[in-house]
Parts: sequence; structure tokens; C-alpha cells
Amino acid sequence: MLEKLERLLEEKGYFSVTNDLERIRLIQEVFAARYPFENLDVLLEIEDSITPEYVVEKMLESGRGGVCYELNALLLTVLKELGFDITPACATVWSDPDQDWIIDRTHSINLLKKEGKVYLIDAGSGNNLTCQPVELDGGSVSSPAGRFRLITKETERGTVALEVQSGEEWKLRYAFFMEPVSWDDYNRVKKMIHHHPESPFNKTLLVAQTLEDGIISLNEERLRRKWTSGKEQRIVFSSPQEMLEAVKHHFHVSIYEAAAQYVEKNLEKLKS
Repeated sequence: MLEKLERLLEEKGYFSVTNDLERIRLIQEVFAARYPFENLDVLLEIEDSITPEYVVEKMLESGRGGVCYELNALLLTVLKELGFDITPACATVWSDPDQDWIIDRTHSINLLKKEGKVYLIDAGSGNNLTCQPVELDGGSVSSPAGRFRLITKETERGTVALEVQSGEEWKLRYAFFMEPVSWDDYNRVKKMIHHHPESPFNKTLLVAQTLEDGIISLNEERLRRKWTSGKEQRIVFSSPQEMLEAVKHHFHVSIYEAAAQYVEKNLEKLKS
């Protein structure tokens, strides 16, 4: 499996680095650049079980992105193969516009315990990636998506919180308890995301990515691109074909092919 990533890791200088946290940061940067958050398999009702073989085939072999339980399952698989002691865990996302929690424990994450410290390692948050390990109560970190911190904080959904800076404020992104989960939890989360009536990802397309110079997100209505310089671009689509052209331009061809299947599926529904 690592042969698929070896060239990218070599370009990042991974094999000349000895610090574990720096090595993980380089892997997270590769993941951010290569694997966007995208929910096409949810919309296409693909129910395959999440296994190491499945996520390797879908992303490493085929170039697709995925949802948090796929992206972080692949990251876990890669990090374990590289010798890191990584543990899967599960968080609950806070919706700032709604001032409420999204479905309980449906954001898969990874944790690293090293020398008495705990680090969050998350590749599954689309255009909100930290792109590096975040130490619990260890200060803030920056990425092209913004500034983040991981703190001890009592909430309804956990005792640890990831926050993102917004102006002078720190806003909650998600919370979790320091309890490890098994690999099977990825399939529990997948079932909830696919079928729960309040799932934010089983109704409409979303492709989102943290890039080296900013963020990008695409849904069925528009493309939004924001640069770290502050420049923003918003393109409103007039048709599904325009949306597909934007997917084709900005993302891997395999994501475009899945998006085309989704558009065709919707057209068939309209005809029936």
C-alpha cells in the first residue's frame, strides 16, 4: 500500500524527517491535497462495508475522496502501517448556524498518545482541516483553513473540544470523549450518515477540500473558493452540467465520474 504514497511522501521530505509529529504533519498535508471530502457514495447509496481493503481501493487506487469515516479510516491504516500508535475515536459536530449538535457521535477522528500527551489527527473535515496534529491543551495551530485549538472543555457531547478562531472569538467545531472505538465504529457512523433523517450528507452533493493556498467547496448550487490572501470567488451554477464541469476542472476524474452518475440518477428520478 505504501508504494502508492511513497513518491508523494518523498517529495514532502518524509523519509529524511525523524520527528514523529512532523512526519504525521507531512502525511496529513498529502491527504489534504489528494483526498477531498465528498459524499457521492452516500448519494449513490453504495453500502459496502468500511474495511482497510475498501478504503485503500477507493482512495489510494481509484483517486476518490470520501466522508470522515472513510478518510480517517484510510489515514489510520496508513499511519499504523508506518508504525504509529493511532487510535480511532468519535466526535459530535456542532452546527454554528443552527446553534445545535449534529447527529451524536457521527464524526470519525483519530487520536495519538505520545509521551504523556494527546494529539488529534483528523483528515475528514473537508475545508476545515488542521493539516497537522493538534495537541490537547497545547496551544493553537494554523492551516490554510484557519487557526485551531484542542482544549479540555465540558460540553454535552464530550470533555474535549476542537475550536476554530473566528475574529476575536473561538468557536466550537466538535467535541468528544477520550474513549477509543473499534474499527466497526466506522460502519456504525456510515449507517447513520447514509440513513438518518437528520444527516446533512444524504440529501445533496458536497465536495470540500483544504488546499495549500486556501479552501474550496462545491455543492449543487455553487462553487466557493477562498484564498489565504482573503480573496474569494463564488460561481453559481445554472445547470447540473455546469456543476459537473466545475467538478471535472477542480477534482480527480474519478470524482467527476461519480458525480456524473449522481446527476444521471437524479434525471432518471425526474423521468419516472
